[in-house]
Amino acid sequence: MHELSLVNELVAECARRADGHPVAVVEVRCPAGTDADEIADAFAQLTAGGPLGGAVLRLQTVPQVLSCDCGFAGEVGPDHCAGHMVICPECARVQEAPDALELAAVELGES
Repeated sequence: MHELSLVNELVAECARRADGHPVAVVEVRCPAGTDADEIADAFAQLTAGGPLGGAVLRLQTVPQVLSCDCGFAGEVGPDHCAGHMVICPECARVQEAPDALELAAVELGES
């Protein structure tokens, strides 16, 4: 599951930024085509019982952007995205999505 590895990296970065403090909210930008339910489930599994346990996950969907060898460069709609794979709208080449989850903010909770 690609989302699990992405969320694992996200959780590690949140823990690093929180530096042992409890976390109340984690805001994340994710490209169109990413399965938000899988992201939320993986986040809940990976944070349960740890310093991020109980943190609220806020997902913001942003357009997927692609630069292809054929010369296409721009946003790609959801109909050209499937998980971490993207289909170039110009040449139909299938490739891995260049964007991953982007940690936007970590809001600390009460100690």
